[in-house]
Amino acid sequence: MPGAATREDETIRADHPAEKDQGTAMGKRPTTIIGVLGTVLLAAACGQARAGTALPNGDAAADYVGAKFEQVMTKLEDNIVSARDVSNAIDVYFKFDDQWISATTTSSRTGSPESRVSRHHSLKHPDEFLDTFFPADGTVEYTYLGPAYKDLAPTPWVSMPKPEAGLNLPCNWEGVLPACKMADAAYESYKADKRAVRGAKSLGDGKTALTVNVPFSKFLDNRVEVLPQKLLDEVGPELKKSVIPTTITLNPDGSLVSFAMDAKLDGDGHKLEIRYGFRFTGKATAQDLPKVPDAAEVTVLPDKAAVDDFYRRLGEKQGS
Repeated sequence: MPGAATREDETIRADHPAEKDQGTAMGKRPTTIIGVLGTVLLAAACGQARAGTALPNGDAAADYVGAKFEQVMTKLEDNIVSARDVSNAIDVYFKFDDQWISATTTSSRTGSPESRVSRHHSLKHPDEFLDTFFPADGTVEYTYLGPAYKDLAPTPWVSMPKPEAGLNLPCNWEGVLPACKMADAAYESYKADKRAVRGAKSLGDGKTALTVNVPFSKFLDNRVEVLPQKLLDEVGPELKKSVIPTTITLNPDGSLVSFAMDAKLDGDGHKLEIRYGFRFTGKATAQDLPKVPDAAEVTVLPDKAAVDDFYRRLGEKQGS
């Protein structure tokens, strides 16, 4: 569900519902996102130049980042993991020859203790959407089924037990999970070759933009988008080494503004288009959250077996 695949995803994306149980697999993700954002913050530290001025790039940027990397990790953890009362949006467009997906996810988290809502909507088939709501109170979370999924339950909502640990770190939540995957791909690209950091630029409003080249192989390895095996088999060495320019934009204080991947790839006899964007959209308030649905509108999934069966059927429907 984190990326809640829809019918247009059937030939490209079949994994995202199964990633609902990603708690263990995602356990290392906060360190990874801190790493890549540490990279961009350090580049931003050079950004006292006038608007549009290029900051250190290539090997110079990589050397600077490498020398300062450790000292910013604590600050970045506070910046990203402890963010509260914020809204964000994620836009996805992925095309492999004539097969494509297009979707948007808008999310908000607010309050103390925190409530979260995430709304994943297909732009190709508007009746295909899933909304998730994690209220601070109570022991269950809720999923609203769009019209395309109404036969999965006799009611518009289903409920399921919250994770035993309650709300996980944000990178385990579908509202920011794609951004964490993008960050992982960028950071692993940097680890593999520090020259992946191609340049940094001071923007007119005091912000800083850093560009990192992400090989398509890293994009796939980190499951930014998950392809079915029949398409993976078509990805050869030319596409794997093709790079996706990734732009990370920071506020003057080093906090993240947006994270974008944008590329047209051509290789192994195939043409790909990739446009992914994550951005913070403002302050979240209680008005951004839905109301807890009435019991009559909710089908209760009482245990892990019921939840697993629900996601199995959801996955089958999305792959049909």
